[in-house]
Amino acid sequence: MDLFTHFVFGLLMYVFFLKDVTFNYIILALFASILPDLDVFLSPLKRKFKSNYLEHRGGSHSYIIGIITSLVIGLLFALLTHQSFFLSWLISSIFYSLHVSMDLLTTSKIPYLYPLSKKEYCFYVEKAGSLFTMINSIVFLILLQLLVYNSADIFLLNLYANFYTIFFIAYYIYRILSKILISLDLKKEYKYFPGILPFNYFLYKFDYSGSKISQSIERKSHFWKKKKIQNIDNILDTEEKEIFMKAIEKCKKIYYYTKWTLFPIFIRNGVLFTVKFFFLETMIRNRTMYIQFDFNKLTHNLINTSRGSGIISTVC
Repeated sequence: MDLFTHFVFGLLMYVFFLKDVTFNYIILALFASILPDLDVFLSPLKRKFKSNYLEHRGGSHSYIIGIITSLVIGLLFALLTHQSFFLSWLISSIFYSLHVSMDLLTTSKIPYLYPLSKKEYCFYVEKAGSLFTMINSIVFLILLQLLVYNSADIFLLNLYANFYTIFFIAYYIYRILSKILISLDLKKEYKYFPGILPFNYFLYKFDYSGSKISQSIERKSHFWKKKKIQNIDNILDTEEKEIFMKAIEKCKKIYYYTKWTLFPIFIRNGVLFTVKFFFLETMIRNRTMYIQFDFNKLTHNLINTSRGSGIISTVC
């Protein structure tokens, strides 16, 4: 999820559940609630240590790392503020874990038990970079500033905070239940993807049998009929199947792309055979990111690799 939503949700959870316990730890809680996303500053270290877990949404997005990191943060906070170390560590751990839990709901896998396990998982309940929640979070912060600037009383501020707390909790409950109910009736060849708005979603169908690959994407809603975005069938010969598998292996070597679902498109141009992988998790209004591998069909050698974004299409 976006940084604004992590910050706002952390603030709302603190005010709703902990403000009567102590207000001295709110800065610590808010810092811990966004801390995992500060892993973007660790990316340069990947080149030195050759570890994928130094990338964004890598090792930092783990409950285990959160507990360990919170020990250090809690100790520093306790030394600087003379607060309870145990309470500092506990609050830091809770809000760090809140961030990890929220990201588990998204469409981008995280190693939630690293380093005990390198398994990555996500629940596909919400888009990883949700425009809907980000806009609502920004609106909340702007209106909060206006209320504070105009010296709104405590009752009004509490009422405002409680309204947004209930709104966010209800929103995520709705998203979770919606995904569960729809998934109960899905056949094994279908995969659910959340849409930008809470009442929209996508269904991706993939079937690979023999030499034929059948794919389709349907945009659906709780309020109107389905709309088929793409329906593509491909028949691959023996050489093309070998190149296809080679392209998959190359794609898997890029850590960030292993988190996403591939929608392969094949383009033939003489001896040039192109495998273009679109990533469904980043799809917004039919456009999404892709990586493209151009092979010489005769030699199976990779000629070129390119990346970009566009509409899923069999045309370059």
